[in-house]
Amino acid sequence: VLSSRFLVPGSRFLVLMNNIDHIIHASGLVKIYKVAELEVVALQGLDLEVARGEFLALVGPSGSGKSTLLSLIGGLDRPSAGQLVVDGLDLTTLTPTGLSAYRRDRVGFIWQQTTRNLLPYLSARENIELLMTFAGRSGRERRAWADELLEAVGIADKASTPVTQLSGGQQQRVAIACALANRPRILLGDEPTGEVDWETAQRVLALLRDLRTRYGLTIVLVTHDPRVAEQADRVIAIRDGRTSTETRRDDGSAPGDGSSAAAGRSARARAAEELVVVDRAGRLQIPGDQRALAGIGRRARVELVDGGVLIRPVEDDRIAIPTEEPSGDHHHHYLYQDQGAVDVAAPATPEPLITVEGVTRVFGAGARAVHALRGVDLAVERGAFVALMGPSGSGKTTLLNIIGGLDRPTSGSVIVAGRRVDQMRTDELASLRRQIGFVFQSFALLPTASAFENVEMALRLTGQTPRQRWNARVRRVLAAVGLTDWADHRPYELSGGQQQRVALARALVTYPQIILADEPTGDLDSRTGRRVLTMLRTLCDQEGVTLIMATHDPAVMEFATTIYHLRDGVIIGCEKRDVALA
Repeated sequence: VLSSRFLVPGSRFLVLMNNIDHIIHASGLVKIYKVAELEVVALQGLDLEVARGEFLALVGPSGSGKSTLLSLIGGLDRPSAGQLVVDGLDLTTLTPTGLSAYRRDRVGFIWQQTTRNLLPYLSARENIELLMTFAGRSGRERRAWADELLEAVGIADKASTPVTQLSGGQQQRVAIACALANRPRILLGDEPTGEVDWETAQRVLALLRDLRTRYGLTIVLVTHDPRVAEQADRVIAIRDGRTSTETRRDDGSAPGDGSSAAAGRSARARAAEELVVVDRAGRLQIPGDQRALAGIGRRARVELVDGGVLIRPVEDDRIAIPTEEPSGDHHHHYLYQDQGAVDVAAPATPEPLITVEGVTRVFGAGARAVHALRGVDLAVERGAFVALMGPSGSGKTTLLNIIGGLDRPTSGSVIVAGRRVDQMRTDELASLRRQIGFVFQSFALLPTASAFENVEMALRLTGQTPRQRWNARVRRVLAAVGLTDWADHRPYELSGGQQQRVALARALVTYPQIILADEPTGDLDSRTGRRVLTMLRTLCDQEGVTLIMATHDPAVMEFATTIYHLRDGVIIGCEKRDVALA
């Protein structure tokens, strides 16, 4: 027997939401992406209301429609059907000129990738003032407002610093200031803390709450991190293009009044209640865990009982109650089957596969010199799962780039499989890179190519696999990352998490014995993230693959065999872990 409380968006019978000024009102939103004969339904009749001044978090699995909804609210795309009113404007009826003015004046955007937020060749101040220049602000107004914003986000002392010389956390602060350059009423963020460590993320979230109070903002964030979602006044879970559940935190304040932010509660220890959302057509999505525990299959009995509605499973359609969570390693040990596995127990060479000694990396010179690495030493054995962890700007990505031959150290040595990478010629480095699987933080996918074609491109470039094997191998790795049904879709038709899995499949398709991954789970929901980590650990254990991953994800600690902690370009600790997959 399953009993739930229901919430009907926009219902005049819901006392809790009556008499609230809604700055965002969405009703029956549908979004269909069409390319040639293909159709992808991203939103399927979604309803949503957001109170003015509210801090809302949108959560859900990769591909559920979160980023699509954010793009529609931000005026970056138009719905295929439905109503969307934001700050009194019906976005479905605005002309292109009106939509451009709306994006410029009423909404601010913060993206996960800093390359989408900032121009790298400009300073922090210049990035902010450029946006005001487009809006026709005077020079005096630009300077005064930029100064105020830089002070508000706590980096006034970095105003003249090129953004490439700022840490990830500092760049995100500049990005927030840029989002506020034209005094918007709504701030939209797509995983704005996804590329920073939790300590930096907490400072960013505290800053957002302070700015909400100071400037009367309404904030809507998309996130996969439950710790980030806990900071919001309300959490909406989206599944299959519809609002599924809503969690409100009871702090005694009305939605959107900002009093909880003013209280400055860092832990946000408030009572939370999760409600099932019922749309205007009476449809609801039963949370998966409750549905499984109740044994409800494709059909159910609905009964009106005293005080509510009772949902019961149909006996001849009852599903078995799961005894444990699926491991997620389905067929992973067959991934390299036509290559042959490496003998992990007796490697060809007893010495470490990768050795880094005394490596430094300095960007720039003189007063503007940035010391990214300061004498790093590490050794990685064949078949190891190594995690590089540390705050933003600690040197993790720089170290990955140097090991992979994408950058050269200022001093020190790097040895991979017995060869000095730091002394290689350009053509030798290119040959080395073809033997390594790279997963980039920014995905680096070809925008006009499908997921299949992006993955296949790696086989074309390496030239080491017979062409008749390409199709089977590409489909095998796409299946391993859960993208079989998305093989023919282009990156702009995929969610951030799906794009990240395409990038991972591209790294795996050449069957590399070394994988270098920069935040490969940063855009994934927790369940998909664990599936990917399980797959990667299985490759290390059963195929002898060596993995080095730069990450902020605490879940990685359950899978890594070695963890190096970095800070300010120095390794400050190393943990050797004897962990086995459950």
